[in-house]
Amino acid sequence: MSIQQRFLVRFWGVRGSYPTPGAETMRHGGNTSCVEMQVGNGKGDTLIFDAGSGIIRLGEDVMQREEPNAPLDIALFITHGHGDHLIGFPFFAPLFDPRTTLHIFGPHLVDYNIEQLVTQLMSPPYFPVDVHDLPSRRIFHTITNEQCIVWQGGQPHISRLPHTVRDDEVCVSALFTQSHPKDGAVIYRIEYAGRRVVYATDVEWEQGCDADFLAFIEGTDLLIHDAQYTRHDYQRMKHGFGHSTIEMAIEAARAAHVHELILFHHEPTYNDKQLDRMEAEARTQFARTRSAYEGMKIDLLTSKRTE
Repeated sequence: MSIQQRFLVRFWGVRGSYPTPGAETMRHGGNTSCVEMQVGNGKGDTLIFDAGSGIIRLGEDVMQREEPNAPLDIALFITHGHGDHLIGFPFFAPLFDPRTTLHIFGPHLVDYNIEQLVTQLMSPPYFPVDVHDLPSRRIFHTITNEQCIVWQGGQPHISRLPHTVRDDEVCVSALFTQSHPKDGAVIYRIEYAGRRVVYATDVEWEQGCDADFLAFIEGTDLLIHDAQYTRHDYQRMKHGFGHSTIEMAIEAARAAHVHELILFHHEPTYNDKQLDRMEAEARTQFARTRSAYEGMKIDLLTSKRTE
């Protein structure tokens, strides 16, 4: 029996700052940041990036698509501690299931490790159910720039960099950046079967992209990049907020020879028509650009890449 390789990216939440449900945001969606990647051989590994409000529907979907007695092995990667990237965590259904083993990765911020950052959200007096009382198994990993996470035999192992990635390995590398005031954020690069995806939300390149960032994303197949503001709004009142314009995202994609750019972390006050205009404008400058929307799927292994 042949082994099926998978590298499927699916968007569950694409907004920034706060959720925006409503008729004018239905096409792109109103949930905050959450991206799922199903990566690997056979059953593959479920990797989740950020726990914004989009993770709530993802959790429900995970519970419905898994076999009743099958173990749930999930990895959750947190970029930073802001509320729009964590608000959905207490409502993530697999947390309440004893079959679940959840590996949670993230940075050390303001004297808090990743366990301290996450568990405060789900502890009294902030939440009625204490995370320590849940039946799931939770394993926390505070990571640094010098490390990457490699999946071997279905389990994650933290390795030191540099690490040569084999085609049969799933590897996630982290780059900590101070480009998101005031405490910084982590950018993640996911590699498998010769393909690469970079998840770079909550970054601002007011003086041009950092050299380390460009080296980190060089030649990537899919760049998911913060593009929250129009140039007009950025210059008028959003400078220094820690988010990019579409021009900043395009500059990064061009400079690093990225194959495809996905505009992400949409401004909550922009409706679908505004996001359509931003996507159309971006395509005049970088043709292989799309605007992220909830339910969007990208299969890195079946889609054809043309130079």
